[in-house]
This record gives sequence, structure tokens and C-alpha cells, in this order.
Amino acid sequence: MPHTGHEGEHCGMVIALLAVLGVDLIVIVVLLGVMVTRRRWVSHQPGAFKGAIRVVEGEVSGLGGKWKRGYGRWVRDVLVWTKAPLLVRNELVAVDGLAGAVRAAEAGEVKRLGSQPVIVPLVGEGGARVEIAIAEDDRGRALGSFAAPAPPASGTRTG
Repeated sequence: MPHTGHEGEHCGMVIALLAVLGVDLIVIVVLLGVMVTRRRWVSHQPGAFKGAIRVVEGEVSGLGGKWKRGYGRWVRDVLVWTKAPLLVRNELVAVDGLAGAVRAAEAGEVKRLGSQPVIVPLVGEGGARVEIAIAEDDRGRALGSFAAPAPPASGTRTG
């Protein structure tokens, strides 16, 4: 996954603040190393995709109505969302299915996800609705098991 460097701006601000506060250089270097290692680990998890998430209806613990950047990946029907910039907290969203069709993002709706970002609407536990914005190239990973048609029920005859 290409790294755009925008999350690095947040890291740079944190490091600058630590330097101004007089934190030793070795502590800053170690912190930076941990952050880079964590980002690499999260982004290289099987099925991981970069994007942004927001709640559009209802409540989901740890998430709000504004776009929050991070990385997502699916574990069965649970979306594991790791929030940027520090990537130390995972939010779990139990998903029942798609809440509508995948759509192209409107101009200016979400930024830094390539030239043609798309929005994936999901319905979660208790009827909460969330949207994930991703680059068009990540559509398959972002849809997870919802991208494939459901297998036929056992006992049904085909043909």
C-alpha cells in the first residue's frame, strides 16, 4: 500500500512538541521507531486497506460522525478499524451487511484517498450505519465477504 505521508504530519507535530518540551532525543527516536513499526505492521495485515470511517446513524463505540482516518480489515463479519495517526487503538464494528450500493464520493467529501474514492455504506449491530471511504483500488478488500454472492443454502438443488 502506498504511503502518502499525510499521517506523518501528525507524527511530526507530536515529535516537535516533545522536542519543545525538552524530551531527550533518544526518547523521541524510540517513539518514532515504534510508530513507524506499528504503521508497517498494521498496513501489512492480511486484507488491510487504508481509508476513513464515520457513523451516519446510531452509535458505534469509539467512532463518531466525522471522518476518522485509519486502516480497516475484516475478521469474518467484524470490521476491525485501527485509528490513525498512532494506530494503537482498534475499534470493532459488528456488521450485518451493506446498507446500500457502493457509491462514488462527492467532490470534497473525503480527502487523500486518490482521485476516485468510493463510499461503502454498512449496517451494523443495532441498526447503526457507518460509511467507510476508500480508494477505488481497495474496493474488494473493503467489502470483505460482502463482495461475494452468498453460497446456496444446504439442501437446495441446482439444475
